[in-house]
Amino acid sequence: MDFGASWGTSAAALIRAGASRVIGVEPDLGRIERGHDLLSQVHLLDRVELVHTPDTHSLAFADGSFSFALTNGVLEHIPQPRDRYICELWRIVGRGGHLMVTETPNSLWPKDIHTTGLWFNHWLPRDVAHRRALRKGCFRRERQDWATSGWRGMNYYELVRPIRGYRLLHENTRLRHRVFAALGLPASIIDPDPVWVLRKEY
Repeated sequence: MDFGASWGTSAAALIRAGASRVIGVEPDLGRIERGHDLLSQVHLLDRVELVHTPDTHSLAFADGSFSFALTNGVLEHIPQPRDRYICELWRIVGRGGHLMVTETPNSLWPKDIHTTGLWFNHWLPRDVAHRRALRKGCFRRERQDWATSGWRGMNYYELVRPIRGYRLLHENTRLRHRVFAALGLPASIIDPDPVWVLRKEY
C-alpha cells in the first residue's frame, strides 16, 4: 500500500518491485488525476488503484487489511501531533505485515535537509523557526504552507510512541548501523534520511 504517492510514481515503483496490486491514498484530487495519467502511460491502471481520501487520519479500510504499507515523503508534511495518523496507518497493517517510512527527514539530525537547509532550525519553536527561515531567505515570504512544508521532519521515537506490538527491522548497510543495533539503539538513529521498517508482531 502506498500513502501519498506523488502522482502514482511510488505505486508504479512498488509494482515494478514485485507487488501484485497497490492501493494509493492521496488527499489531493489533482494528484489523483495526474497519477491516473501516468499509470495509463505505463500500462498499470489494472494493478493500481488511487483513492481520493481527504481525511487521511480516518482510512476506509478494515483493521489489518494490508501486509505492507509505505509512507514515502509523507509524515514530515503532517503538522504535529501526528499520533492519530500513525495509529491509523498501524491499524490497517495486518499481523506479520510491515510499515515502511522513507524520505522523511530525521528531526534528530541537526540540519534541516528538507525545507530550509538551516542548521538547528527544526529544533526551534514553530513561529521562531519560520521567522528565522524568512530572515535568512530560506523560505519564500509568499508561501503560506509553513506548517505542512516538512520543515520539522520526524524521528524514530515519534514514530513508535503511539503504537504497540512492533519490531524494528534495522538497517545494516553501514558499520554505524550495526554498531547502534548492537547497542540496542535504532540503527539509523543519526541518519539524516533514514529508512524505518516496522514489523507488526501482534
